[in-house]
Amino acid sequence: MLPLSPRPHGANPHRARGWARGLIHFHTRFSDGWATVRRAAQIARRRGYDFLVVTDHLRNLKLFTRRTPDDYIRACDRASRDVGIPVIPGGEMEVHWNNPAVEDFSEAHTIAFTIRSLARAGEFDWQTPGTDPFGHWPDSEGRLGTVLALQEKLLAHGVPPAASHQFQHSPLGTRGGYSDYRYDLTRVERSEYLDFFYSGAADILHEAEDLELVADYVRRFHRPKAVYASCDYHVGPEVVPAVADMLEAFPPLRRAYAWLFRVVSSTALRFLAGDPETAIFPHFADEQLTHATYVYLGDRACTEEAIVDALRAGRTCVSRGAFQFEDLDPAPGFAPIRVRGVQISLRAPLTFSRPRPRSVLLFEDGRLIRWSVYAVESPGIEFTYARPDAEPGAHVYQVYVPSKFLSSPIVFDIPPGRPA
Repeated sequence: MLPLSPRPHGANPHRARGWARGLIHFHTRFSDGWATVRRAAQIARRRGYDFLVVTDHLRNLKLFTRRTPDDYIRACDRASRDVGIPVIPGGEMEVHWNNPAVEDFSEAHTIAFTIRSLARAGEFDWQTPGTDPFGHWPDSEGRLGTVLALQEKLLAHGVPPAASHQFQHSPLGTRGGYSDYRYDLTRVERSEYLDFFYSGAADILHEAEDLELVADYVRRFHRPKAVYASCDYHVGPEVVPAVADMLEAFPPLRRAYAWLFRVVSSTALRFLAGDPETAIFPHFADEQLTHATYVYLGDRACTEEAIVDALRAGRTCVSRGAFQFEDLDPAPGFAPIRVRGVQISLRAPLTFSRPRPRSVLLFEDGRLIRWSVYAVESPGIEFTYARPDAEPGAHVYQVYVPSKFLSSPIVFDIPPGRPA
């Protein structure tokens, strides 16, 4: 295996401003992914990420791969030591539900960004054969194995519960002309966190609905929710890690191997599934790995504890594609910023892989208040917004570049009175 070369500090300009760049929602061979945990960490580091959150399906971990939480956590810790970035053992948990408001049977997927405390406290049932390891958890309404039970258990351990896949974005999950709703929307209000900016596939069919969920929540409850990227990575050329490692030093051969993987796997999927739409899935491998979650750490070192603390506090923003995030000031978070006036700035030296018009949208309390359009000649954007005469009270802001960038809420608490 080739050694990992150190990354120059200039390759990560965001780190100079207190941000760490990570991949969240990544599946490995512990459930239904194709990479080992070590290989997943290598992929993350070689693409310039500062940390990785592995979120294997805990049901698969118990019922199919027949591994234990301790096996899983140890694999993440070994990968962290060997590769040199924090590899956090998270998990994805499903609850089956059938809402009469929709036509299809679905699953509610909830993401835990770490399962360490849950495993340490013995919360999972790994002894009862054929059952979900979390199916015995009761909720406050006396029912077992519900979405609410998952949310309440995670919150009891200080773990952010993320409502994942509000809408199924991939054509793999759309049959019969209707959408596959992947989360019980009646329980979204109980989630402290959401990860729906995009999920798996590269289309943005439901992005407007996703944003409306956040806006509606802010308008009705005036309480911010954090928003996280969801790369949902499963499949890529690392299916043969030895080959991928061997070709790492030979870019032309590596690109040829990746192209061959896409052609062969797409053809196989088209043949086996009998559905041309499924054949596009392997093409998402590279695109999914651009789904970056940035957490604001300030002066803290990039450790698992600091990352989870930042996630818990909502100090995050997300980007995808060629968008190069550099800084957002002030950093988002649930803690209100008490100032006389509102001022927000976003720096992005590159936004798209080829010139095209793009916009920056600013939301205040769930309403669009600023729409700035940038010319195609400029590769980046410098967005600023200032309102020294903001109305007194708490106001929730989000910065959005369609399909490319989304901030978690920024909360300003404007005191009574006007600035001098």
